Amino acid sequence: MNSIDDSYKKNKKENIVRKILSALLTSAIFLFSASSLAENTAPSAKDFFSLPDYTAVTLSPNGKYIATLMPIYDRLNIVVMETDNREKISVLTGFKKHSVGSYFWANDDRLVFTVDETDGQESLSLYTVTREKKPKVNKLVGASFSRKSAIMASVVHALPDEPNHVIVQYNKRYVKFPDLYKLRLDSKWDQKRKKNRSLKLIAENPGDVQSWIVDHDGDVRGAVSILGLKGKFLYKEKNDSDFKVVQEFNLLDEGINPLMFDYDNETMYVASNKGRDRFAVYKFDPKTNKMGEMVFGHDKVDVTGLITSRKQKKLLGVAYINDYPEQVYFDEKEKKFNQLLKNTFKGKMVSTSSISKDENRRVITVYSDTDPGTYYLWNEAKKQLLPLASRITKFDTKVLSPMKPFEIKSRDGLSLNGYITIPKDSEGKNLPLIINPHGGPFGVRDNWGYNPDTQFLASRGYAVVQVNYRGSGGYGRSFEQAGYGGKWGHEMQDDITDTVKHFINNGIANPEKVCIYGGSYGGYATMAGLTFTPELYKCGVNVVGVTDVGLLFTSMPTTWEPQKEVMKVQIGDPENKELMKSMSPIDHIEKVKAPVFIIHGRRDVRVVMEHADMLKERLEALEKPYEWLVKNKEGHGFRKVENRIEMYEKLEKFFSKYL
Repeated sequence: MNSIDDSYKKNKKENIVRKILSALLTSAIFLFSASSLAENTAPSAKDFFSLPDYTAVTLSPNGKYIATLMPIYDRLNIVVMETDNREKISVLTGFKKHSVGSYFWANDDRLVFTVDETDGQESLSLYTVTREKKPKVNKLVGASFSRKSAIMASVVHALPDEPNHVIVQYNKRYVKFPDLYKLRLDSKWDQKRKKNRSLKLIAENPGDVQSWIVDHDGDVRGAVSILGLKGKFLYKEKNDSDFKVVQEFNLLDEGINPLMFDYDNETMYVASNKGRDRFAVYKFDPKTNKMGEMVFGHDKVDVTGLITSRKQKKLLGVAYINDYPEQVYFDEKEKKFNQLLKNTFKGKMVSTSSISKDENRRVITVYSDTDPGTYYLWNEAKKQLLPLASRITKFDTKVLSPMKPFEIKSRDGLSLNGYITIPKDSEGKNLPLIINPHGGPFGVRDNWGYNPDTQFLASRGYAVVQVNYRGSGGYGRSFEQAGYGGKWGHEMQDDITDTVKHFINNGIANPEKVCIYGGSYGGYATMAGLTFTPELYKCGVNVVGVTDVGLLFTSMPTTWEPQKEVMKVQIGDPENKELMKSMSPIDHIEKVKAPVFIIHGRRDVRVVMEHADMLKERLEALEKPYEWLVKNKEGHGFRKVENRIEMYEKLEKFFSKYL
């Protein structure tokens, strides 16, 4: 790829684009001005679902540069500016077909990033780009899709003390089980031979390791293996060549999850639910296999997030999600600093999203349910906080609606937590309601914060409800496992039904105007709602949803196969045909009364296109009303901005027609 700066010099039109970018950035930094809107005019679908103006803002290790992802050619690309002269901008990448995914600073002069070039098949190629006048974009490891799975490398350790190397796991040799390699960042991918000669094998997978554990020096010190329902925690000392088994466990029982080595590279921090229902953070000595003191636990939700300082070589605090995101600090200086931020931005969530190596400069992210996020720069030496940019400046955030937590009881006595978003300036009574079950389903939950789906629907006058039904993550082992063993379409769906009825019985929802809309498992829940409780819903939107539960087991990606036995326990045994039929909406389509909108990507590797095709065929045969939106070069959800905008424009018309 030619340097982006060269292309700008050669093309007058590109130079104009660069000037516009500079003007936009300056405006965002100093003015934070939203586009002018007629009073009480709801933003369009394009306003809500266009690419963010700025996202993923990070500091270089020396703190002299700020990187961000910005929309260029309608794709997210990497842009860098000088911290002390933010009008001085360099556009480092210029991808036109695909957006840059995640990225990080490998050192002060080079960034590492990912791109999915397979149009939805979730195979991420690994790239680097240099921060210089003529940036050089270079592919490190090319990804492909083979044997029903992504063949790709992902970064396990950034090796900050070896700034020209990273450690990656790569599954080319054995698709199900990745090996570990050290990779030189100035190396290149040989497109013809499909290899990078600098990939140095440092840990060969014996055939059951699912994840590797690396200490702060970049030494491979641990691994977690899975075989059927059995797991092993493997460990080795600094200079040992062979792993030893520290613990063996059943994946469905209580246990420990390694989080990271402490900075002594001897003890570890782990999340454990041994002797308790919720995960808490503990110190752990892998050499003696002894659990140390509990660092922090909560009586309602799991705690697994760590807040650390590499410079100070210490744990500063923990992070978890209850009704709202929470942070608890053990370090007094950090505690006072974050309290100062909370006092400054009352009613908002604040966090350090990036920090320089000397910890003198930080990027602070401030957000809420009605604030998509604003970035600030903190200078420790000057005790100065400066605005950088807002994620979204296309509309006035005053139109957004508060997202309020709720807790109700299921019909069998389980506590169900979730969120309701009431349209702004409404009386909150007798409203059309859309229930939006999350995907997953296991180990995943809905959280509080800015959600474009929710806000878009609320801006159209709908109350939006999200419930963390049984099986959802974050609320402990018992609650998640209450969704195991044939509960799809049954008790898990009952939780969704009970939530809808709660808001009907309390006068918030109009019983004649309720729809269900979700993606992935949420798409399954949509079809389960329309088939098993057809009297409840006036319409449904199924985005990449499961319709035949048994098909999940025969079409799963190869990389999922080590989890297959666990999935049998979680979902149900696919050999039990009666159970599969009882859970599968495709076998009950004759019960559907309401129109359904089917949305899918033909390259979906998780919920294959056959689910949507079968549904369409059955609905047509029964002369049931449906609408159809399928994209050939999309996968498990639409990633291309033009397809997302089209989807939500059509959703708006669909809901308006039936609600």
